[in-house]
Amino acid sequence: MGRFKEPSASRKQLILMPQSLDEMVSQQEPVRLLCEVMDRLDYSRLESSYPGGGCPAYPPRLLVKVLALAYNMGQRSSRKIAEALRVDLRYVWLAEGLTPDFRTLARFRQEKEEYLRELFEGSVRLCQEAGLVLLGHVAIDGSKVESVAGSHSLWGKRRIEQEREAIRRILEEAEEVDRLEDEALGDNDGTSLPEHLRDVESRKRRVDEAEKQLRQSGKKVISTTEPESRPMRTSRGVRMSYNVQAAVDSSSQVVVGMLVTTDENDRQQLGAMLTEVYKNTGCKPSVVSADKGYYSAANMKILDENNQAGAVSVPKLPPRCKRPDRYDIDCFIYDEIGDTYRCPAGKLLTFRQTTNKSKVNSVYRIYKCAECRGCLHRELCGARKGGKRLDIHVSNALRAKMERFLATDAGKAAAVLRKQVVEPVFGQAKENRRFRRFVLGGLKGASIESALVFLVHNVFKVMSSPAYQPV
Repeated sequence: MGRFKEPSASRKQLILMPQSLDEMVSQQEPVRLLCEVMDRLDYSRLESSYPGGGCPAYPPRLLVKVLALAYNMGQRSSRKIAEALRVDLRYVWLAEGLTPDFRTLARFRQEKEEYLRELFEGSVRLCQEAGLVLLGHVAIDGSKVESVAGSHSLWGKRRIEQEREAIRRILEEAEEVDRLEDEALGDNDGTSLPEHLRDVESRKRRVDEAEKQLRQSGKKVISTTEPESRPMRTSRGVRMSYNVQAAVDSSSQVVVGMLVTTDENDRQQLGAMLTEVYKNTGCKPSVVSADKGYYSAANMKILDENNQAGAVSVPKLPPRCKRPDRYDIDCFIYDEIGDTYRCPAGKLLTFRQTTNKSKVNSVYRIYKCAECRGCLHRELCGARKGGKRLDIHVSNALRAKMERFLATDAGKAAAVLRKQVVEPVFGQAKENRRFRRFVLGGLKGASIESALVFLVHNVFKVMSSPAYQPV
């Protein structure tokens, strides 16, 4: 007996009864379950977007499945995906032997943004049907993902000044060279631009165009190849990036809402993310949590107007009750049940009215005390003839309400749970699926890729659910 196994067949041997595609992929291969779960999504609008006629198109649901498999494996290059469709049995099985080229895949991603977002929304509903979305607690967070812009495309005031100075030196050197050549060779015909000036003129036009774009944008730094992206702080330092927002349900870490924005901070995103959650699930979460980056008076007002319970971390303010000769507002204790304040002397201030101060265009709640006469602390609290009056800005009241909730056991638990719910989702996307930099340009391209990444995330949540029953 030989030391090594003999090949079962020569590469050139003809096979009378060839294997079927189904035999080439193991029954335990996850791609089988991926295909089955994705078949449960609704592709009707996507398929109806094809007018028909001419050469038949590749089935759009097949292209979506191929992209889903690729994004799950951290492969987003259309050329690499096209190559895998020829050599990787999992792709061959999933595509049923069809081999769309990289241009077809790239065009499909770019042109079908609206329908890919709809499929993400469909994945949320699929997770709801599987019992994975309970909306008891939804955590919201954002993460910076780098754009396709390279460092060579970044322009700011300092770089423009450096480029203009470099051009000036080159032109001075060129002028000196011309003078020496004239002395040695005489006059030229003057009908063509000298060779040593041609690149300088192109460089100057490029600097002028960059300066024009920078002035029009109103930003400190822009990318000439990716003008919609912005410099943001990432784990690798300041990079041209987009801010990817995700709302995650706590029961199974299903992404129930997503957005991509060009804002570096999260203060303007809470309302938009709540709208996404309501739209995708048709329900209101019991509690919404977010870190202190989402805290703002406007966001507290949004939670209050929508009657939405929230656990948004409040940035700490320095204590203001420090003057020995005056009681500041922090020295007055608020009672939420009675909607009253109690002063340091124990006197009660009751709510009287709401007023809009037109000069600052802000709404205030007015509280007054009727027990100030004869009080020994009158001078310290600054009470006037009609008694002590507190003008409480609406946002101050909402801030205090949030601080009181976060101090309770339920509030502390919600703050801890937020980290356990949403941060692992971004960790999985960036580490396992290598979603650290976009390969499609512009805000539209970033939205397409984010929808695909979270679509895949939700589909795999269904696949791994113990309650899921394959057909």
